[in-house]
Amino acid sequence: MIEFTQYAGRFNTFRGRLTGLPEWARFIVGIFAIPGVILAGLSLLGFLVSILALLILTVPVYLLLKRLTDPALTPDRNEPAPSAVDSPGVKRVESTIVE
Repeated sequence: MIEFTQYAGRFNTFRGRLTGLPEWARFIVGIFAIPGVILAGLSLLGFLVSILALLILTVPVYLLLKRLTDPALTPDRNEPAPSAVDSPGVKRVESTIVE
């Protein structure tokens, strides 16, 4: 926690120095900050594209494997899905809520 307050204090000091500059000097600092902002945006865009590529590659395989392995979806079975049958040892409990 002490490190956080030190970093926050440094940031506030930097911000105070930056806002203490004349307007023309802040404009020049802003111009030199543009490449960093562009690189940060491109980095975020690259991250989003990689997540999209991951989903495009894995979701079809997941759906195919789910269809192949899920017994409830196979059309040749006439028995109900295992989730619809009560497990042995399960006891149903009825309750009434009284206010």
